[in-house]
Amino acid sequence: MNKNYLIGSCIRLLLLIVFLNTTIVSFGQTELPLTAVQEQYANNKEATFVHTDKEAYLAGEIVWYKIYLLNTIGYTTANYNTIVYIELVNDKGAAVLQSKVELKKGLGSGSLYLPVTINTGAYTLISYTSQMKNGDPKLFFRKRVVITNALSANGSVLAASNNNAIVNFFPEGGDLIEGLITKVGVQVLDPGATKGIQAIGYILENETDTVARFETAKFGLGQFTYTPHSGKRYTAVVTVGNKAPVKTGLPTQKLNGHTISVTDAGKDAYKIIVSAQRAAPQKMYLVAHSDQTNKMAVEFDMDADNSFAYNVDKSRLGTGIIYFTLFNQHWQPVSERLVFIPQELPVTGVKISTEKNIFAGRENAPIELEPLQASGNSGVINASLSVYATDTNGSSAGTIHDYLLLTRHLAGKIEAPEFYFTPEAQQGNYIDNLMLVNGWRRFNTATTTGKKPVALPEYNGHIITARITNTWTNKPEADAACFLTVPSVPFGLFNGTSDAAGMVRFNITRYYGPGDIFIKPFPTGNNADTYRIDIISPFADSTSKIFYQPGFYLNPADSVELLKRSIAMQAQNIYNQDKLNRFLIPSYKDTLPFYDKPEITYLLDNYKRFSTMEEVLREYVTPINVVVRDKKLKMTFYDEKNQTVYRYAALVLLDGVPLADYNSIFNYDPFKVKQLDVIPRRFVIGSAVYSGIASFQTYDSKFNGFELDPSAIPIDYEGLELKREFFSPEYATNKGDLRIPDYRTTLLWNPDIRFAGNKKQQISCFTSDYTGTYKIVLQGITEDGKPVYGESTFKVDK
Repeated sequence: MNKNYLIGSCIRLLLLIVFLNTTIVSFGQTELPLTAVQEQYANNKEATFVHTDKEAYLAGEIVWYKIYLLNTIGYTTANYNTIVYIELVNDKGAAVLQSKVELKKGLGSGSLYLPVTINTGAYTLISYTSQMKNGDPKLFFRKRVVITNALSANGSVLAASNNNAIVNFFPEGGDLIEGLITKVGVQVLDPGATKGIQAIGYILENETDTVARFETAKFGLGQFTYTPHSGKRYTAVVTVGNKAPVKTGLPTQKLNGHTISVTDAGKDAYKIIVSAQRAAPQKMYLVAHSDQTNKMAVEFDMDADNSFAYNVDKSRLGTGIIYFTLFNQHWQPVSERLVFIPQELPVTGVKISTEKNIFAGRENAPIELEPLQASGNSGVINASLSVYATDTNGSSAGTIHDYLLLTRHLAGKIEAPEFYFTPEAQQGNYIDNLMLVNGWRRFNTATTTGKKPVALPEYNGHIITARITNTWTNKPEADAACFLTVPSVPFGLFNGTSDAAGMVRFNITRYYGPGDIFIKPFPTGNNADTYRIDIISPFADSTSKIFYQPGFYLNPADSVELLKRSIAMQAQNIYNQDKLNRFLIPSYKDTLPFYDKPEITYLLDNYKRFSTMEEVLREYVTPINVVVRDKKLKMTFYDEKNQTVYRYAALVLLDGVPLADYNSIFNYDPFKVKQLDVIPRRFVIGSAVYSGIASFQTYDSKFNGFELDPSAIPIDYEGLELKREFFSPEYATNKGDLRIPDYRTTLLWNPDIRFAGNKKQQISCFTSDYTGTYKIVLQGITEDGKPVYGESTFKVDK
């Protein structure tokens, strides 16, 4: 037996051992009907997009915004939720500002004042509906907002003293598994600008052997492949330009588990390989899905140490972001990979033009808007328009097109998202790098089906949720009937009954701005002291709001511009404080309380005033009888139509708040009462029947009868956001009082632009004393779901 034969036999034996231990199978799979897996994971049926007036702010300025609530299929405006929640969140997931915004036909707008105490930093503006809280919080709208506090050094961050590049690694599918070859995405960022930079690097095993090399391409993104082994440590050595190399560790590999790998198998297909190492043998499921649409579902058997390969035609997947999610036998997601197939969705452009490129201060700079309709559009466009001074700290405005088709699915900050729709991006690994780095996420098993939604859709107004606890047993109280009152004119009275978990929900309408609400048990035989009532915040849990944002560092070179903007902000707040804080009070067509038009109304100033409530009710309130029983004053109702006296429980309200002991109203000062409404008939509310209603309204309509009902505890609760008026002076005939500075940096904000057809619109825009380059940005959506974008610039000189 010769030497070559021995070597050849050894090689063949070695290959056989490798093959037996890492078998790739492509048989045994079963395609499942798409309807069978439609509910196996939670996805949102809707998406929100927020257009803000600019990208960077100072503490003390106002953030103006327009919200678009869209269906994820077709991107038409969604009408089934009427409330959107918006928050400004810091890097620890804590909400700095929160608001509840009312929508009409899927559109809404508002503003947030940035307090002068807010710290300098990179924040995340998020928005979502109540229903979206049941899904993956990573699908909330997210936008990076840079805020600088020029009035305080507290929290300010100067340019990074550490010049080392920021290096991040993202294993394909989420995990590194010992013994499984894995593709890893690389991201290298400039610590000062938080933008991607070119770098080269290599991976060391136990600080000695080089097992992989990589080089980042556009935006600091790249990839490499290696196989982690048991007991080994892996370190990356990264070099940026002429700087000293940076060493950083790779994510720790796991002993067992599954990986998923997706590669482009050519023009028409993707190849998916699912691998297992020391995992429990089981049936598994691979599902390709996008938004609410399943594209492909496969069931297969997976052994402890083998791989499963599957080819899927791209034609089955459609376009946009496609999720390949791997589920275990219990339909729990264990790994996920995203791919992006650019969509040929036409953008409806809007041509924006001005009369000239340079304007003087306090001059009319009319803006002409001309929609350039793409074929197939309905011709109706809802849009918002902003004109603002550019800032070195502000990134380019992300377009609604890029957001809907790409960035809303991805976890990280996307640099130049418009690039990924170009022919150049189709070449090389640009898109694959983006999916590896920014598409990587941990699938939250709590969002899978089988969990009862805790947040209901808000079809008609805001839903206030409270938990009812029995103070004797300290357990949730089921079937507790409660009232919620909003003292106002007209007051709001709403009823609800707690479920098995003690949760009671009230569908509230016509409640805006700050104020107090009252939640009380029905004033029946129940003792109010038996219950403890806790309001549940309608905003997303803080653990759902930790979104990674690259740090923000102040550049000393920007100090002159920063000082200029700070002076402008302070001048505006000093000279125009009242004009910046004007709010629109909603008007109601229906101003009647819950009992509709009362049968009898008494305006007490039209009658002789008496010093006691007993005299008032005896002398001229004929439907109410006053009797004495057990040496106490009692109230009964007389139904004149049926000639019946009702002696059982009445519903007595003071500014809409039900009194636990309705006869306590005899102790109230009648000189505080402006009006009394009486319903001398039996009235049913929920499960309770009342002999009649007596509603007392004070002059200020603010409940102050705490001595009558100690259980009436006001709860400070912010209603829906009041709309602030956008202040913009007009200089049509003159330049106004030149002694009063006009340093507006947002010249125009109009959230209610609407086009019908190709008709041009001209909008007045008056410049300020603040010189510099101004950007005009229009964002919107057509009624048939086509994104709309347009931009232009001009300058203001003295």
